[in-house]
Amino acid sequence: MIKQKILVTLLFSGVLLSSLQADGLKNSLNSLLHKKSQTQLVDLSGLDINAKPKPLHPQTLKSRPSSAIVASVGQKSIKKAVLDKFLLKASKGKIKDFDLLPQKQKKMLVKQYYLPEYILSQAMSQIPKEKRYEIYKAVWMRKKASSIKIKDDDIKAAYEQMLSQANLSHQANMIPPYENIKDRIRMQMLDDNITAYILKDVKIEVSQPNPMQIAGNINDEFVTVSEVEPIVTQISKGKTTWNRLNPLDKKRILEMIATQKFAKKVALKELSLDEKHNAVSNVWLQEKIKDIQVSDKELKKAYKRVKRGYKKGKVPSFDEIKPTLKIEVARDKYMQKLIKQIKVKLK
Repeated sequence: MIKQKILVTLLFSGVLLSSLQADGLKNSLNSLLHKKSQTQLVDLSGLDINAKPKPLHPQTLKSRPSSAIVASVGQKSIKKAVLDKFLLKASKGKIKDFDLLPQKQKKMLVKQYYLPEYILSQAMSQIPKEKRYEIYKAVWMRKKASSIKIKDDDIKAAYEQMLSQANLSHQANMIPPYENIKDRIRMQMLDDNITAYILKDVKIEVSQPNPMQIAGNINDEFVTVSEVEPIVTQISKGKTTWNRLNPLDKKRILEMIATQKFAKKVALKELSLDEKHNAVSNVWLQEKIKDIQVSDKELKKAYKRVKRGYKKGKVPSFDEIKPTLKIEVARDKYMQKLIKQIKVKLK
């Protein structure tokens, strides 16, 4: 019986084990903001954060209304209220008035605020529409998979059923021990759950052999034998053809095609706009940083920061976290490059 290898590969190799998840960009940007809030973003030297603010220059105390337009990036105008809120978060509650910052730091704050939007604009312009849809589909599948709970008892029951069927055909010796196969069963059950969800409102019919070479239809749209034959060849490794499959395996092939088609529609419908934007931005950013060169000196410097950040517990060795450090340092370097590209006008 043909197994759903293509769909399983999509779901678990390309989705569950992928690092292009939507939260990655958000977390990295937050990390960047927190780091900058201690260095070039927010300078607290001119403020007494334990009392009333005392700027270095009295004239900078003048504060404009929250509705005032205080900066612009390209055609985008930014109100003071927006930057006040962003500053409060970036400074960890220490400063809440954009007008208290020196000019240089005002520009840096605006750049930091606008950075995610700038990344998104670049990503949307450079990633083709169809590829964006594939990204949405992958993110949605990962999100859906994380919401499905497969119980150990159900896995055990599925294994026992498999063993029972194998016994009937005198092939029990071909079934691996439970511990060796339980994770694969879990993945297959997860796959089945997601497929069922995607296809819950989809009508699939297998056609009898016919002169028109129609394999079946999906929601009344015909699927030809020429469309399904490459899939059969790939899964069976050339050992069979569409016309030699039994009806159940033929339906499974059509379900694979339908899942690929309708998963995109479900993803477009169920993902929020923020989730879509974060996913596309993250994929674009990962592509850009993969060729960024990072020296050992930069990595060791980053490792020292990591060590200083550990308050409790064992600090991982340099070699243990070197791959992760390399990604983060490359990301940071590319972020700095992007920040320099953002042109800010203060009002």
